Amino acid sequence: MKDVGMARVRSNCLAGLLAIMLPMLHAEAGTLTYPSHGIQVLNVPASLSVGRDIPVGTTLWQQMNNAGVATNDVTCLVQKDVTVTGTLVPGYTNIYQSGVQGIGVRFYVTSNFLGQLVAVPVSQSFTSPPNSSMEYDVRADYIVTGPIKSGTTLNLPSMQITFSGSCFNTVTATQTLTGNTAVTGNTCSVTTPTLTFQLPRAFSKDLASAGATTGDTVVPLDLNCPAGVKVGITITDAVNPANRSSTLSLAANSSAAGVGVQILNGTTAVSFGPDSAAAGTVNQWIAGTSAGGAMRIPLTARYVRTSSTLVPGSVNGKATFTMSYQ
Repeated sequence: MKDVGMARVRSNCLAGLLAIMLPMLHAEAGTLTYPSHGIQVLNVPASLSVGRDIPVGTTLWQQMNNAGVATNDVTCLVQKDVTVTGTLVPGYTNIYQSGVQGIGVRFYVTSNFLGQLVAVPVSQSFTSPPNSSMEYDVRADYIVTGPIKSGTTLNLPSMQITFSGSCFNTVTATQTLTGNTAVTGNTCSVTTPTLTFQLPRAFSKDLASAGATTGDTVVPLDLNCPAGVKVGITITDAVNPANRSSTLSLAANSSAAGVGVQILNGTTAVSFGPDSAAAGTVNQWIAGTSAGGAMRIPLTARYVRTSSTLVPGSVNGKATFTMSYQ
């Protein structure tokens, strides 16, 4: 009987101890509030008009808002996990498809609590001030990922931000993009798609030594463009597409030797490049930015002596031009 009584006493003591400890544990629990300013609206633009071949990596639009984060008695390590619901653009790890070819979406959030912006997805562990109210920025960008095709954004990605820790309840918020964007990939129409340079007859005295030139003949390249399009041109040697010099190869039906053809942009002989519209293509040059409407680009062709030996005869060459609209 004494043993039973002792067991009862120990049980009562344990119950009393638990009754005292539980309120103490409850008092130590903290809270983290996100977003403390409410979910921030990121409104995408209703429309964008951009050059079709604008350089990859260009930021076309961005919006940043301060969502805010607040802590109360947060004394533990904070884990932050930020993910994106969406489909990655092939070849990228943090740019997501927008529904428009050539334009992707990239999200950013404040690194840790007080750092610079960092691209999403991201996971971080850090300590925070136990009791504070801080700025916490979210940002979305439209990024060029390739040649742009006109269209409207569809099923834009969203971002999920989660804070967790041992001393507060897990908090998750979703950041969406509001609206859709009608995108126009601007191009120009080439109104003179074929250019023929009829060079005058030249004589050996006009090409007295290697490097001498004669027979300058101007033919305009005419376009019709929307306003604000930066127009780039790459000229490719059709006989030898790998040619990166400024002298056009002679066609097989040429009988002359020791002479070639140069094409000039103003007074500068153009070096030839690959048949590509991508911005920054080798030997691409910028003709100018359109004011809207007709745009004329004067091109000049001329003979150039290429060696010490000059053989009279016919001179024929062929080149192609590729337009880039940036």
